Amino acid sequence: MKRLVYYASTLLAAVALFWPVIYGSVPALRVLPGNPVVQGIVGLVLFGGLAYMTFDETAEETGGIGEKGELTAS
Repeated sequence: MKRLVYYASTLLAAVALFWPVIYGSVPALRVLPGNPVVQGIVGLVLFGGLAYMTFDETAEETGGIGEKGELTAS
């Protein structure tokens, strides 16, 4: 479940990053009230923070490299 939240929040953070461009290109979105730049910043902080909080780099998710998920030179 945590991995699904991470993927969804990463996708939404990417959309928020380009929200002002999307907002200006799609006429149907122009009915939304507010400044699209502020909406994009809020979305990026919200979903980016959620992605950061749900990111979990463990050995299971990194393919079992090392005990702690770290690469070694040997």
